[in-house]
Amino acid sequence: MDKMRKITLVKPYELRVETSPVPEPKAGEVRVKVEKIGVCGSDLTIYRGLHPYVSYPLVMGHEYSGVVDKLGEGISGLPVGTRVAAIPHLVCGECSACRNEMFNYCGKLRCTGAEADGAHTDYICIPEIMAVPIPDTMSIEDAALIEPACVAYHGARRAGIKDSDLVLVIGAGPIGVFCMQCVKVLGASKVFIADLDPRRLELAKTLGVDGVIDVSSEALEQGVQRLCGGDIDVFYDCVGEKGRVFNDILKIAKRGSSVVLIGVLQNEYELPNLPDFIQHELALYGTTMYVPADYRAMISLIDNGVISTAGMVTHRFAFEEIPEVLRKLDQKELDSFKIIIDM
Repeated sequence: MDKMRKITLVKPYELRVETSPVPEPKAGEVRVKVEKIGVCGSDLTIYRGLHPYVSYPLVMGHEYSGVVDKLGEGISGLPVGTRVAAIPHLVCGECSACRNEMFNYCGKLRCTGAEADGAHTDYICIPEIMAVPIPDTMSIEDAALIEPACVAYHGARRAGIKDSDLVLVIGAGPIGVFCMQCVKVLGASKVFIADLDPRRLELAKTLGVDGVIDVSSEALEQGVQRLCGGDIDVFYDCVGEKGRVFNDILKIAKRGSSVVLIGVLQNEYELPNLPDFIQHELALYGTTMYVPADYRAMISLIDNGVISTAGMVTHRFAFEEIPEVLRKLDQKELDSFKIIIDM
């Protein structure tokens, strides 16, 4: 076992399939044999060279699960053979944020698959604390979905949801559909979701949303009026990109409401309605990734069926197909919801 497969994004749009030596875990690390990898919308942003925090060359892949196959020095609580969901964080381990497991606040935080090499490879060495065991009753595929589910859960918690809140999630992709379910778990009165794709909205209906807005046929403002008279308390932008959705929210948000930005804003965003943020005294929440407590909570929520992944994975591909998968996604030749790479 001297060599392993690896796919490197040499520069935007150029992926290279190659081999490299199998890494050895350092002290405090475990080596994970990668089993399943999710394809994220931010992967496509990275592939296109539009992600604000990425440099090249890069091994992508930050949503993954696997099996611990070797231990570094000092590891005692995570036996070989343990199935894990991986937290793709590299941190200093010394600051107050790290001491309190608030790794997303670490000033030296890097995300594997974006700011450091990730899981588009057979084996990856990660800090022991970033390998979270999953129960025997959880599939290794669901474990690869823990990462995007936690993005949604951490973001959903940011607004401090109350049982009287009416909520609108914009963007019914995997993050948005997970966010919709999380907000319901957190106790919101009603949760609505908006998207351009009727099939995504149909999936959201099967997973318990209280109402949908198909913005391919109905203006967002009209849909909000139809569903609740325009009285939304909390908005979640699960799109990001150039800021179009955030700008639309600023246009329709009632005074004193809250906005949570979960989708990653790209460079050169445009927000002509930003003055309304001040004039209407809105509350704005940023959210970055998650913390280990989110992982532990989400593993329990999915394992117990409170949060569902049913119907989310629409396509499965082999590792060597990653370059073609990203090419097809970029060219809009692949109509998918959630893609899993099977190692």
